Amino acid sequence: MPPKASAKASVPYIYGLILLTIEPLFAVMGSALVLIDPSTYLGSITRHSVAFAPDTTFLYTALGGSWLYFAFVEAVVLRLFDDLALWRVLCLGMLLSDFAFCHSTAQAVGGWVAYAKIGDWTAEDWVAFASTAPMVLTRIFIVLGVGVKRPPAAAVKGE
Repeated sequence: MPPKASAKASVPYIYGLILLTIEPLFAVMGSALVLIDPSTYLGSITRHSVAFAPDTTFLYTALGGSWLYFAFVEAVVLRLFDDLALWRVLCLGMLLSDFAFCHSTAQAVGGWVAYAKIGDWTAEDWVAFASTAPMVLTRIFIVLGVGVKRPPAAAVKGE
């Protein structure tokens, strides 16, 4: 079995900063918002076009829980395991959630055609985009190996 490549030695500093520090903080703050005040979250994501129904609170609790899981994986698991392969697998799994979340933001405003009209974006749309895009791009880059240093071939083969 080849030796494990160090994530901390392979991943650019900015990727690590985003995944280990910035996004876990955002995830905890987002989780607090949906758990404490789901109606404010709903308004911000739908451009205030959908009324909050208290009997749907359980959906926001589930969303908040998923964001807490993201925070845990990034702030704890990725810090504990300095293994590039594990980081890549976890990032791939998180991208599945990212794609669903990004699709949900388009659904919230009427679909991709409506979402693509950047001139119609509200300040809240820009905040949602700015707080999501760097994290998603970072995971895509790690999964694809963009900017990730490769260990020397001899070290990987265990020679």
